[in-house]
Amino acid sequence: MDTGKTARGTNSVLLVGIVLALLVLVNLVAQRHFFRLDLTADKQFTLTAATKNVLGDLDDVVNIKVYFSNDLPTYLVTLRQQIKDMLDEYRAWGGENLLIEWEDPGDDPQLAQRCRLLGIPQVQLNIIEKDKAQVANAYLGIAILYEDRSEVLPVVQNVDNLEYDLTAALLKVYRNEQPTVGVYGGTEDLDTGNGLSKMAELLGKQYNVIDVDPTSGEAIPTDVRTLVVVRPDRLSPRGQFEIDQFIMRGGNLLLFHDPVNMTEQSMYASARESGMHEMLENYGIDVGRNLLLDRVNSPAAFSQGFMTFSIPYPFWPKFVSEGVSRTNPMVNQVEGIVLPWTSTVSAAGTVPDSVTVDTLLSSSHYGWTMTKRFDLNPQQPFADRPRSPVDPLPAAVVASGRFPSFFAGKDVPPVEPAVGGDVGTIAPVADEDREVVPSGIADARIVVFGSANAVLDDMIGRFQANSLLLQNAVDWLTLGDELIGIRSRGATDRPLGELSEGRKTVLRFLVTFGVPILVILFGLIRSVQIRNRRSAVKEGAAW
Repeated sequence: MDTGKTARGTNSVLLVGIVLALLVLVNLVAQRHFFRLDLTADKQFTLTAATKNVLGDLDDVVNIKVYFSNDLPTYLVTLRQQIKDMLDEYRAWGGENLLIEWEDPGDDPQLAQRCRLLGIPQVQLNIIEKDKAQVANAYLGIAILYEDRSEVLPVVQNVDNLEYDLTAALLKVYRNEQPTVGVYGGTEDLDTGNGLSKMAELLGKQYNVIDVDPTSGEAIPTDVRTLVVVRPDRLSPRGQFEIDQFIMRGGNLLLFHDPVNMTEQSMYASARESGMHEMLENYGIDVGRNLLLDRVNSPAAFSQGFMTFSIPYPFWPKFVSEGVSRTNPMVNQVEGIVLPWTSTVSAAGTVPDSVTVDTLLSSSHYGWTMTKRFDLNPQQPFADRPRSPVDPLPAAVVASGRFPSFFAGKDVPPVEPAVGGDVGTIAPVADEDREVVPSGIADARIVVFGSANAVLDDMIGRFQANSLLLQNAVDWLTLGDELIGIRSRGATDRPLGELSEGRKTVLRFLVTFGVPILVILFGLIRSVQIRNRRSAVKEGAAW
């Protein structure tokens, strides 16, 4: 018997056994400790810390049911795998408190009926295979269930926003109450049904959104955590009072100011009097009576006769990485925010001791302002435009702390009667029953942007970053930064940096003459090398 072969065979068996044991051990460890190597810049394929915290805080079982058809077209196979990979990571962080099930309702009438009751439709998919076009029915929905509550993602077509949608839905069913956000449109044509409908739609995914009118004489409801005010216009003293007292009790204010009045038929605008300048200054915030322009901007389309053309529009400043606060989660992961027709917003000359004011957005080093005569023509010479770098101009701030009341030491202002009405029909709460709270009884936050157009229906859909900005701001004011990091992922806009005129001239010269100069230099060097080599050959031959 060849003992050498026997020993080698035994060693091989042992080696295979050790490898298998290691694989089993690694598999067991991987089930308990999820690990993935993600080399993307913003960790596109890794759950955010916010989602991990939400999953780690679960103390009861939440069920995620994935209603996906098994027989999917080839182009959706990768989608199914991507969703499975993400849910595997959810399961790893959720542990025993997260139950994930996959079901195919296609061959089960009862399951198909359950999908219909949940709001998950059967969708038609176009399939082109072997030069033949077909239509197939399939399910692509996900339901998140907890106790008697449910949230549904009816059709999942990609995973771009899936983490946010899943985590937001999970939070919504797991919480006992849905936070309330109030919205006040400062002009008659603005409310959640007109002009602010897209805002209401975006916020309605996570909040109970209600219209609020502080000028009515009623106190802002106590369940409103955040009040969004858009385009205040000659806000009455009573409206100021109700907003002021809302802040005094610890409510948070998100204000989208508007510096000018514009008409569709004119390229000129007039200054808008919001009625809030002095009130904001009392809180430590200065809203400029101007328009901010910037060489870093978003183009706008204009019509002339039968022609439509798009040109850079300095009145639509664009805020990229250098002008975005790196510390505040509302904006630090969102680039490419556009504030159409915005004013400057900065800390006031005097800020209350109990308040801190931080800048959120600033112009580039080539920003400037226009005051008094607001000519909006994009083809004007812009004589005030800086030719060399200047200090950036602020366009949004956040103030935090306990604010002094604008009405401290004053009487409660009366309600202004409506046209054809009287005070008694407008103010159900008598003024003598109201008292002025002179200073904040709880910490509050005030966020002010110099543009209302940024969140109106006709603009917010044009700039994706603006919708992220709105949702981030409301999330941060209402919930903290739970969901912000998830939504903001991938919202990057990295344009080339602005250059001075001198550097542009140098670059033009290099681009135009650089290559020919290099070719000439290379030719001269090669000519010298060849001449030297020939001289060396002649000298060698002479020896």
